[in-house]
Amino acid sequence: MADFPTTPEELDAARLTRYLRESGHLGSGEVSGFEHRVIGTGKMGDNVRLTLRYTGESDTAPATLIAKLPAADEHARAMASAGGAYYNEVMFYRDLAPRTTMRTPAVYGSELSADRTEFLLLMEDMAPAEPGSNLKGASRAQAELALPQAARLAAAFYGDESIAGLDHIMSPARDDGGEMGAALLEQAWPEFVDRYGHGLNAGMIAFGEHYVRHHRHFVTRLQGPKTLAHGDFRSENLLFGNNVATTVDWQTPGESSALTDASYFLGGSVAPEDRRAWERELIARYRVELDREGVTLSEQDCWEQYREYAMHGILITVLGATFSTPDERSDRMFLTMIQRHLTHCIDVDAREFLPD
Repeated sequence: MADFPTTPEELDAARLTRYLRESGHLGSGEVSGFEHRVIGTGKMGDNVRLTLRYTGESDTAPATLIAKLPAADEHARAMASAGGAYYNEVMFYRDLAPRTTMRTPAVYGSELSADRTEFLLLMEDMAPAEPGSNLKGASRAQAELALPQAARLAAAFYGDESIAGLDHIMSPARDDGGEMGAALLEQAWPEFVDRYGHGLNAGMIAFGEHYVRHHRHFVTRLQGPKTLAHGDFRSENLLFGNNVATTVDWQTPGESSALTDASYFLGGSVAPEDRRAWERELIARYRVELDREGVTLSEQDCWEQYREYAMHGILITVLGATFSTPDERSDRMFLTMIQRHLTHCIDVDAREFLPD
C-alpha cells in the first residue's frame, strides 16, 4: 500500500502545502482547504482539478492544480501498472521533461510506490486550454500548434543513445526485437476485428493483418538515429489554448523515429480528407522545425519516415482498445482512430516498408 494519497479523498491541505513549498511555488503561506472535481476522459489514470484556498502569503502559489491518480477502474488500473504506465509517466516528468523545450505542465510534486503500481502527480493546471477530440478531428490550427511541439521533442533527443538505457523508455528493437508486441498483437487482432470489423473495409482488414504478421520487421527496421517519441501523441493528449499545445499523458514514451509522433497525430487525429489536403505542407513545415531545432533530414528521408511510421497508429490503437475497459465513447473513438490510421497507411503506401 502506498504511503501517499492515491485518491482525491486522501489528499489533505498539509500535504499540498508541503509539495508546493518544496517545489518553490509557495512561500510562508499555507493551503487551508480545497475542492476537487474529476475532469477529462483518461483511460489509464484519473485527473482531478483542485481549487485551493490559502492563508498567509500565497502570491506565487497556483489557484488551481491538477492531481493525476491511478485509475479508479480496477481493470484499467491493473493494465496500466502491469505495463509500467505509471512508472513511465512519473519518470518522464522527473528525468526527461527538463531536457526538452516541448511545452509540458510544470510539476509541483510526484510520488511512486516501490512496486510501481501507485503514483501521484500534482501538475500545473493549463485551463482555459482544453484537450482536442479524436472523435471530431483536429482542425488545421490545432495541427499547426501540435506539430512544432512534436518537432521540439524529437530534436531534443535525436541520436541520444542515453535514452536506450532507461527502463521507462520502451524500445522493442532494443529489448526483444518486437517479440512481445508481436505476441500481443497476434492474440489481440482477431478479437479487435470482431469488435470493430463492421466499420472496416476489406482493404483495411487486409492491411492490418499484414502489419500484425510483420510487426517485428516494423519495429527493428530503422537503422539510423532514433529519438524519444511520446507514443500516443493525439488530440486528446494535447491541451490547446493561448496559441500553444501542451502535451500530457506520458505513459507510453518510446525510442523511435523522429517522424513517429507527427505521423501518428496526422493519421489518427485528423479526418482523412483534411489530412490528405494538408499533410505534404505540414510535413514540409515539420522538417523546417526540426532543422530550426538542430536536426537536418532530407526531404525524401523525412517523407519516407512519415509514410513508414503511419503504421505506429495500428499498434497503439489495437493494443489500446484491447487493454481498456469497453464503453460507448471509447468504442467510437477506437473505431474512428483505426479507420483513420489504416486509411493513412493505405494512402501513403506504408506497405512498401514491410516484406511481401
